[in-house]
Amino acid sequence: MTSLAMTTPVVAAPNGAPTPGYTADLAQLDGFALGLTEADRFSGVVLVARNGHVLLEKAYGKRDAERSDPVTVDTQFNLASAGKMFTSVAILQQIAAGRISLDTHVGDVLKDYPNRRFADSVTVRELLTHTGGAGDIPLFGVKNAANRARVHNVADMLALGDHRPPAFKPDTKLVYGNFGNVVLGRMVEVLSGEDYETYVRRHIFKPAGMTHTGFPDCTTHDPDLAVGYSTVNGKRVPNCATQPTHGFPAGGEASTARDMYRFVRALQSGKLIPHALFAKATRTYRMYMGLGFFATGYGVGVPARDFRWGHGGGADGVCTDVRTYPVTGETIIVLSNRTSPACYPVSNFLHQQYNKRGHRHFSLRHG
Repeated sequence: MTSLAMTTPVVAAPNGAPTPGYTADLAQLDGFALGLTEADRFSGVVLVARNGHVLLEKAYGKRDAERSDPVTVDTQFNLASAGKMFTSVAILQQIAAGRISLDTHVGDVLKDYPNRRFADSVTVRELLTHTGGAGDIPLFGVKNAANRARVHNVADMLALGDHRPPAFKPDTKLVYGNFGNVVLGRMVEVLSGEDYETYVRRHIFKPAGMTHTGFPDCTTHDPDLAVGYSTVNGKRVPNCATQPTHGFPAGGEASTARDMYRFVRALQSGKLIPHALFAKATRTYRMYMGLGFFATGYGVGVPARDFRWGHGGGADGVCTDVRTYPVTGETIIVLSNRTSPACYPVSNFLHQQYNKRGHRHFSLRHG
């Protein structure tokens, strides 16, 4: 089952006339997502916006594979690692306020951090770019159920890994992981005097107008919350059995596609962090990373229109992708309660089509 919500105008050329080619692209995207849904390979919400106008917002499939109720455009989805952007914004807000800089070391803020090699050598910049050797955190999978049961706040999560030295010399390579965001989240708490959830609600969700985003417990039976599944010992079980039950600094908050678009617009408008700092955060530093944001789709032979910033995420029963293309003015958001990489063929579709044709249906200069 599907539900559909679309806004007008569909797309306008400089003279105000609609561009049928782009309308056709959106129809093809819709057909592609419907085909995946019918093949039982996708369920979720797809949102496409361009230059401030939402052009497509559509729900596909079931909210819970074990029940009959459909996904709607108001369904909240686990964001997985796309929620790391909230921690990135929170730490960038501390930089904008002059409390720290990108070159601040962990130990300058977390004075009692146990492993001094880590505390005295790893910087905020390296945590944001995953180049600090922070590693991962033992909170995922059946084997780490005991850890999940005994952590109640960010300080507890920090204690799971704060004894480790950097896994490699900081700033020598990029190894993506979750623990660095826990360190950043704890730094936000110490710098602001607020617990992580309170801070994010007050300083990110509220000013961005994200009224359908939060930290719900996935064990609840909220009819607005999408349910994802894991396979444990050959049985399909709710994915609460293999991951933290609610969001933390490395991700896992729940949101709607429309709220994530509000987040994107708040970033673009300078409402959350200053324009200059945001521009700095969304340029590529190493491989595919900016300062806490993916900044990718570039290189020899890659069209400029394919450069994008945002963040993806995946876990058991979760696949999310939030991406904005500065050259084309597009934002594409796909939230799914299917295991990664279920959402990525959908979020990749439009630009793959453009590149097959080698041209666009509209003027990039005039938007």
